[in-house]
Amino acid sequence: MANLKQIETFYWTTKLGTLNRAASKLFITQSAATKRLQELERQSSSPLFEENGQKNNLTAKGREVLATSEDLLQAFWKLDELRKSASRVARTVRMGITELATLTWFTSFVERVKAVYPDVAVHPEVDMSATLQEKLLSGQLDIVVLTEEYLTPAMASLYLQNVDFAWLTTPGSPISGRVVTIPELAKVPIILQGPLSALTIRCEAIFAEAGVDFDRVYGSNSLFALKGLVCAGLGTSCMPKELFQSEIDSGKLEVLVTDPPAPSVKYYAAFMRQNHAALGYAIADLAKKCC
Repeated sequence: MANLKQIETFYWTTKLGTLNRAASKLFITQSAATKRLQELERQSSSPLFEENGQKNNLTAKGREVLATSEDLLQAFWKLDELRKSASRVARTVRMGITELATLTWFTSFVERVKAVYPDVAVHPEVDMSATLQEKLLSGQLDIVVLTEEYLTPAMASLYLQNVDFAWLTTPGSPISGRVVTIPELAKVPIILQGPLSALTIRCEAIFAEAGVDFDRVYGSNSLFALKGLVCAGLGTSCMPKELFQSEIDSGKLEVLVTDPPAPSVKYYAAFMRQNHAALGYAIADLAKKCC
């Protein structure tokens, strides 16, 4: 009969794509992982992987075993989590967040976690949504805050907030004081985050849909660095309006009225369905209350 260690090794090998990654995830040697898979295949009386050597390319039997394995492991992880919560074992949550989260609601979120779950320690990592998605899928993070386009079917998620963005420029800009079309906006330098930024991808799509090219200036992944470049008169940038409301009110920055308007972005808390789902939902719910 197959045992839990064999099933867990098979599951992580398929999810992470290689035997070496699965072994690292489970803190075992590659030879031990190989032995577990060989024994599971022997008991299944049929190959689980296709002969091309790709560990995420399953046979029909392999897909059947994977579906059953996911159900078994989810039940086991839930029982294990109940056992740990009953004994109040301290838990570290590796949480990936965007810069915008750190600048707005993250401080109040950490305070609330300490109050509600005193045995939970949040270890944050700040990065772009694309990188956070990759680290969540590979098991390097437990929960992440990212934009909706980076959600995958493997994730459970909870909607957090909708953030309004605005095209910001300096007062007196050649295109300020009137409704600006996208072709007109393209005539001034557009200051962007890096090419992997979800916001950059959205902005580039806006110009592509209008059928116009534009002068890209990849300024920085930092929102405050972008603000500094805009204030220096180097161009316009699409940035979260609320974050820079004080600069808008003081006259340092001006909101361009564009047709179509600047995008709004939906943010979600996401975590893997099989990994401590109960705690993931609890942490995500606290984050939502702080947004």
